[in-house]
Amino acid sequence: MWQQKVNDIMKLAGTRRVNGKVASERTQTLTKDVLYASIRRLHELGYKIQDPKNLGERHIEVLVKHWWYCQHKKAKTVQNDLSRLRVFCAMLGKPGMVGAVQKYLPDVDPELLKVRSAARTTKSWSGHGIDLVETFRKVDERDPCLGLMLRLELGFGLRREEVLKCNPHVQDYGHYLQVFPGMGKGGRWRNIPIVSNAQRDLLDYVKARVSKNKALGWEYSRSGQIASLEQNIRRYENLMTSFGFTKADAGITGHGLRAQFAENHALLLGMIPATMGGGAGQLDGADSGVVKAKVAQALGHNRQSVTSAYIGSFESSSALFPDSDQGIVTIQKALRILDAVALPEVPAARLEDCRFIQEMMARTGLVLTADQAHMLFSKHARRHGVEWMSPGLETPLALRISAEAMLNDFLLC
Repeated sequence: MWQQKVNDIMKLAGTRRVNGKVASERTQTLTKDVLYASIRRLHELGYKIQDPKNLGERHIEVLVKHWWYCQHKKAKTVQNDLSRLRVFCAMLGKPGMVGAVQKYLPDVDPELLKVRSAARTTKSWSGHGIDLVETFRKVDERDPCLGLMLRLELGFGLRREEVLKCNPHVQDYGHYLQVFPGMGKGGRWRNIPIVSNAQRDLLDYVKARVSKNKALGWEYSRSGQIASLEQNIRRYENLMTSFGFTKADAGITGHGLRAQFAENHALLLGMIPATMGGGAGQLDGADSGVVKAKVAQALGHNRQSVTSAYIGSFESSSALFPDSDQGIVTIQKALRILDAVALPEVPAARLEDCRFIQEMMARTGLVLTADQAHMLFSKHARRHGVEWMSPGLETPLALRISAEAMLNDFLLC
């Protein structure tokens, strides 16, 4: 069978990247998935390949044209799949056989085939109208294990494979969560700082529900056997699809929680991301660079430029908040809406926090009641996956974002 021949080739040559470094299990799995899907597609199109060594340029051209014209895949997806085929063909001793995507789509406007790395709109779940607190509860009812993983993806920006391998008891170092060598992309380790009590609450919640000597991934497969990483990845993906956490159903993916972590981390560090309407003038160049560097490090990247894929680029954004009013006008508009509705009573345990918010906003000349402060800041807390979190220096930014979201909700009603 051709599947076994693909597996044999991957086992022999697929454990290392082109640069000689060890390829992660995730990279190997993704490459194999693309190969399987491509050969099956070729069979459907009449090309009955039984030995992957017989893959030729004609087959690549057929696939790319089918992806673009029939399946309407996005340019980034086509580029990624083509890259996987390029790597596999190099394993076959055919380096250079797979060309650039433009070679196979000469009639397509080159601008349409360009992959833009900077996010133009938010990829976050909250940005797509999803209440994370309620969503986590619903997931818990059906699969508590997945619910715990989603919490750490949001709270610490963990990738799918990282969260499946994560042992929160062992990796919790108090002020940071450590991703050990070999767990992350490219085998890199990193320390993810805990900069909010929301992160601590999420981590403690997860730790209270898992054994100290177990990773978060499912220990057993549905057949009762010890589950492999590959089985866990497929189970994770199947569950995400069944819950509707997909681009097609909700405009999101699991990776969107990692993007939301990046946005939240930037907010906590004093910067509104471009994907949330922040403009270039809110910080000077040096301070902006510091925030981006810290966000990149928390995500496990060495280059600041990578953050644009998560929080956007100010060069390509349209700021929602004028520098002149620092978002005060936006908050005032939201307060006028809140004036017209009966707000719930502030829980006694949160009154002191609400007074802190009132005092901080009074310094900007903005007066709001305790229940208004509670309503706006609780919306911010839910972005972090919790019902409430202690307010900090990010409070003015948090209220601006919550006010904007509230105004958008009001307009859509």
